[in-house]
Amino acid sequence: MNKLRKVIGNTVISLLGQGITWISTITLTIAYGRFLGDVKFGELYFAITFVALIGFPIEFGFNQQLTRDVAQEPSKALRYLSNILCIKIIFWLVLYGCTLLACRLLGYAVEVRVLVAICGVTLLSGSLGNTISALHYAFERVTFPVVGTILEKGLSALIGGVLLKYGASVEVMAFILLGGSLTSLLWQAIWAVCLVGVPLTIDLALIRELVRKSIPFLVYGVLGVIYYRLDTVLLSLMTSEAVVGWYGAGYRLFDTLVFLPSLVISAIMYPIFSKLSLHSEKDLRIAIEKSMNFLLLCAFPITIGLIVAAPNIIGFLYHRAEFIHAVPVMQGLAPGLTFLYINSVFGSVIISTKREKNIMIMAAIALVFNLGLNLLLIPLYQHVGAAAVTSLTELLLMCLSMLFIPRSLWPVGSLKVGAKALLAALVMGMSIWWVHQLNLFLILPIAMVTYFSVAALLGTVPREDVKALYSSVRNKAGRKATLVPVEESAEQSSIEPLFLGDEETQPQLKSVLTWRLELTDPALPVYRPERHVSYTPSKLETINENDEDTVPRRKAIRNPILLHMEMYRNNKNILPDRKIRKPTLVEIDEGDEDTVPYRKAIRVPKSPNVNTLSLKKALTDGD
Repeated sequence: MNKLRKVIGNTVISLLGQGITWISTITLTIAYGRFLGDVKFGELYFAITFVALIGFPIEFGFNQQLTRDVAQEPSKALRYLSNILCIKIIFWLVLYGCTLLACRLLGYAVEVRVLVAICGVTLLSGSLGNTISALHYAFERVTFPVVGTILEKGLSALIGGVLLKYGASVEVMAFILLGGSLTSLLWQAIWAVCLVGVPLTIDLALIRELVRKSIPFLVYGVLGVIYYRLDTVLLSLMTSEAVVGWYGAGYRLFDTLVFLPSLVISAIMYPIFSKLSLHSEKDLRIAIEKSMNFLLLCAFPITIGLIVAAPNIIGFLYHRAEFIHAVPVMQGLAPGLTFLYINSVFGSVIISTKREKNIMIMAAIALVFNLGLNLLLIPLYQHVGAAAVTSLTELLLMCLSMLFIPRSLWPVGSLKVGAKALLAALVMGMSIWWVHQLNLFLILPIAMVTYFSVAALLGTVPREDVKALYSSVRNKAGRKATLVPVEESAEQSSIEPLFLGDEETQPQLKSVLTWRLELTDPALPVYRPERHVSYTPSKLETINENDEDTVPRRKAIRNPILLHMEMYRNNKNILPDRKIRKPTLVEIDEGDEDTVPYRKAIRVPKSPNVNTLSLKKALTDGD
């Protein structure tokens, strides 16, 4: 239940932040359409896409490794952050030069090359920011990346909209996007330094390991970026800049709506998938199913709404007659949005279970499929053909993902939820069609009321999910610290009879779920932080029984800093003989009651900033 509360809390924070970000992006999109026009907007969209196409290696593979490995072992945080930032800067220097050279060799205009140069710097800033975001996500600190994104998008929309209104050029707009990216990077970097320290540790062995492990991600990134962005380059070579602008107008909204799987899966559920993959396949399957239920519940109404209300949306956003050509683009991309939502879950499962080598095969097949269809359909249908190919590629990837995921992890229960959500979305689409002549701000509430009403009547959301959500929200505000329930393991039960000779001094063994460093002193308070780490008892160790001052007594303390403070202040001679790294059962001299510890269990904090040797020396000196 605590994990569910945390997931819900992070999701609420992320949704609120993403709502602000989405509004900012839509506002900037409106400014593009009204003040830049289709040709200038096409130039800016091409520059952003071209830079992403050439600079893909610095963005794929490293962030996923950081989030997965640090979520599993937090002590790796500083080393991973330092070396990944170093790798990305080196890669960027090489790729930035290649981008400028390729743009010149392809014969693009000087104005386009200037835009590419500015967007190339923005690529580096955004990539470094994404790496720091991955670190925050590994520690489930969602707030800092969310605030960073709000600063980036909000400032870009506010300043960019005002300057475009007063006639700013497209180059000025590119610099504004760079400034927003740098602001987000600075904000997240400050909090990352507070969390793990200054990233200055360079480890060549770790760099080689990271690069080697990133090869599957990089190959997937190469192929993925090509089949996602190649259509824009092909359109620029085979059609006009105006056609690129029409395609970019529809695709920009498609990119904006990708925030939901990026938010729920990449930022929140991916670290959880990584942890569950080490312990419980059953719990992992449940987490996958619940994530899929949520995304399907959102994907189907968005898809149907985009198809039916596309003319209203394009007319509201761009306010120019030439952008009417973007309507079929949006309608062609809409089905791909549902497939992309599903693929986000499957892709995270493949990576979190360390099956990332399979994504190379998927990407290679998708590349051949996408490139072949684009070469066939773009000459015939231009921007509409490119949009249809994007959706078909997402459908192919969904089918391939299911082949590489174990059947035991298939979210079978989501089929029922998806069928009901689709039916409710179709009814919503009919309601939009009947009122499509109204203003968009009247259509949206009608559509939402219709969808949620039908979904509720059909019982789309499983009853147990509703109860769990209600319980977690109800108890979140009034949550208080409570003792963790104690359960005995089979191994403990088999050892416990050894200590039945003395009922008053026999150790009472705890479950492996709640290990703590326990030292008894009635004068000291008991600390019970909410978080705990599970360990399994390993072996028997002997305590120095000849020294009463070193025998641990019962005191539940998790934080070594608090332990230091209490020991030093009270001078109670309760310092343990040595730091015991794992929970142990000790041999006890029952003839000496003064040295018999009560229940002994050890929780070793995993904070990378705690130096236990220097702490012990300070405690010894203070005592």
